[in-house]
Amino acid sequence: MTTKIVSVSELSHFGTRLHWDYELADEPAPVPVAPPRRPLPKRRRVLDRAGFYEPRPEGGATTTRQAEALNLAISRMPSGHEGVINGVDATSNAPIALDQFTAYGQDVSNINVVAIGDVGKAKSSLLKTVFTTRTLPLGRQVIVIDKKRQSGRGEYSRVADAVQAPSIVFSTGGTGGPRLNLLDPAISLQGEHEGAEYRPEGQSQLVFAVVEDTMGRTLSETEKAATTNALSLVTHEAVAQGHEPLIGMVAQRMLYPNDGDTDVFGPLYKEEARLWGRDVALALRRLAETDLRGLVDQPTTDDVRAALEHPLVHFDVSQLPDSGPALRIVMTLINTWLSNRLAARSSRYQQTEMLVEEGWHLGEGSTGLLLRRNMKLSRGLGLSTVSAFHHISDFSLESPARALMQEAAIAYIYGQERYDDAAACASMYQLPAGSVETIMQLGQGQCLVKIGSRDPILMRHIRSPFERYLTDTDGAIKGRQG
Repeated sequence: MTTKIVSVSELSHFGTRLHWDYELADEPAPVPVAPPRRPLPKRRRVLDRAGFYEPRPEGGATTTRQAEALNLAISRMPSGHEGVINGVDATSNAPIALDQFTAYGQDVSNINVVAIGDVGKAKSSLLKTVFTTRTLPLGRQVIVIDKKRQSGRGEYSRVADAVQAPSIVFSTGGTGGPRLNLLDPAISLQGEHEGAEYRPEGQSQLVFAVVEDTMGRTLSETEKAATTNALSLVTHEAVAQGHEPLIGMVAQRMLYPNDGDTDVFGPLYKEEARLWGRDVALALRRLAETDLRGLVDQPTTDDVRAALEHPLVHFDVSQLPDSGPALRIVMTLINTWLSNRLAARSSRYQQTEMLVEEGWHLGEGSTGLLLRRNMKLSRGLGLSTVSAFHHISDFSLESPARALMQEAAIAYIYGQERYDDAAACASMYQLPAGSVETIMQLGQGQCLVKIGSRDPILMRHIRSPFERYLTDTDGAIKGRQG
């Protein structure tokens, strides 16, 4: 058996580049052994006391006030002792224990987390370990929206297999795979949610967001009124008949209304109201027949409901196209569906984490606004949203994604090669002087951890050998598995 020798050069001061191999540093380095020394000559005790071998120090008188200097400073853990082990402080090698739930109320005011950094800086490794495998033993439920593809599957499939969690693979085209109904009764604000203090977005707001993304504009008040009316009629009829309402039914009801459907708008507008929902109905029909066919236009399948009971819920959306509304709609639907499901079970005090790695999808359309509104309910739902982004400059100042980054109480800032990107991170999180150069020098697996208003911590993420196997994504490049 051969031993790999890892060369480790720690930081001499804050901001100096670490010469450290992220892939090999988790293996124990050999302990250096000093060469044998010849025995020292025997010292005679009488001569030693007389100061024959070296000058004998003489003690001096002192007081207890002067003795305070003898109590040397002991450095404390940079992040406290409560939480999940994230890694080690790169300047002192002290362990960093941090968890958004235990830090709430002490160091942070919310439980949302963000990771920002260039491609290949090991953001995914952090999310797969610290916020997935290391938190599952704490009795939490982890929801993963997996967009990145790896060897024909979602990147988190290996983690899901390790904990025996079923992967819910979404694809368009009516292939008969898992389906999540856009109008699932679990999203309704009736029943268990009635009178609750925290009320997530309901079906109407979800349908508005989906249609606005599809049409590329904001709905008018008349269109919203017509949509809400048709949704209410279809839902009540579906419940009475014992089946789930579908978006195709809503589109059909708006295009072919029954007598009396628009009476709710009064005698002056009931005839005109038949035309209010025309564009919305056509958009919903297009989604049901083309863009979202076989995805969210049918009743929720049993495998989706069963998977939601597992501690790790893996939504594999890597097969959905980047262009078009399918991906954004599914991400919004999953977030809303889970938020309402958690609200119905809030009496159990269950903590939940939702991981969204490809966070740039959240910055497009009204789905980002919907997610941001639900994030504001995180305290009541016990839902922590953990998202990852590449560059702040990828989003405009008005983008919902930028707002998500700003509202995160804990930020992991990984290396940025461009000065503008590093400066944007330093400005957004109010980092001290010199942080821009530090961010640009960070290597793989190294980051600045910003916890609330505290000074940043220079952290080195540490993984176990098994975690390195779970987070290995270089199989396609290196031409090997594992």
